Amino acid sequence: MTLENRNISKDDLRRLAVLRQRVDNDPGDRMAAFELSQLLFHCDRGDEALALSRGLMEAPEISATLVEGVAKALLDHRCLKDAVVGYERLAAMRQNRALPHYFLGRLCEQLGDVERAVQEHKRAIELEPGNAECHYRFGVTLASRERYEEAEDCYRKAIALDPAHGKAYTNLGYLLDLKGEGETAIQLLRKAVQFNPESAAAHFNLGAVYGERGLHERAIQHFSLAIELDPRCIEAHFNLGVALYEQSDVRGAMGEFKKVLKLDHTHKDAHFYLGMAYDKNGLYRKAVRSLQSALQMDPENPTILYRIGVCYNRMDEPDKAIAPLKRVTEIKPDDGKAYYYLGVVYDKAGQLDKAKENYRAADLRFQKSGAHTGTR
Repeated sequence: MTLENRNISKDDLRRLAVLRQRVDNDPGDRMAAFELSQLLFHCDRGDEALALSRGLMEAPEISATLVEGVAKALLDHRCLKDAVVGYERLAAMRQNRALPHYFLGRLCEQLGDVERAVQEHKRAIELEPGNAECHYRFGVTLASRERYEEAEDCYRKAIALDPAHGKAYTNLGYLLDLKGEGETAIQLLRKAVQFNPESAAAHFNLGAVYGERGLHERAIQHFSLAIELDPRCIEAHFNLGVALYEQSDVRGAMGEFKKVLKLDHTHKDAHFYLGMAYDKNGLYRKAVRSLQSALQMDPENPTILYRIGVCYNRMDEPDKAIAPLKRVTEIKPDDGKAYYYLGVVYDKAGQLDKAKENYRAADLRFQKSGAHTGTR
């Protein structure tokens, strides 16, 4: 078989020829076959590399070290089911080691077999109870099943075994934030950043907790660091945009929301917030376009409908504002603000009877809630 590919260097072609010759001359040369499979993966010849790797997994005489190398290569190249076969063989060869079961747990979780993943992680911990990474990874699996208390216990065990386990601090901090223990979550996430400063997830989660508490400047700092570490982190860009918006840096916020939409045009909340930023900047027509994009993904969302109505009113197009605002009153019949604003646009459109009708409806709802209408 020839390999004609302009992306393959001459050195790689020479190495391929040498390794092929070694394998042809001695089919039992497992190391040559492994090196050839690795080079084929590198040269984007995945099918041939996979066939060689499968042959190695079935070979009767192969060292555990080589099995581990093949299994890891299969995992690295996302050949997950074949990687399972590799780690199963490794588990049979190294029956007292946690590592094969650790990776089997990770693989089974990715393949959707969470129950087996749980069993593999338990077996890994039985074999090496002092392995912090095994406890941490078991916690990740449990958290994916919303078994948060058990996951929390696993993260705490990982930290007790390894006080510098940054990922365990990150995940434990996230769980405690979900429980409403914000101050403790911040302390843990600070430790996560301290022990793992190159972790985008640690900076992102710390930024999120700061943002929830209105500490937007600190949130901006950590979201920015998360983006430096992972420029394609969509939620870091989005949350940075929200924090900038809350700090009245509307142009900066718009820039971040646009970056989100460049990475994922289906991000509904980015469309919505971009519309809100345009609105705040007086760019009402652009605001309507962004809000309508969000509405296409969530047609019955009263908040989006209300903001569209507001923008049309600010553009002095009350006739276009009527339909979205009327729909809000149908979706949320107790929303006095929507009735009041609908009265305003009917008033501007010259439909005075309907304006009065909606003002009265608004007054009734405000009286019931103890609020007031304000000025007309």
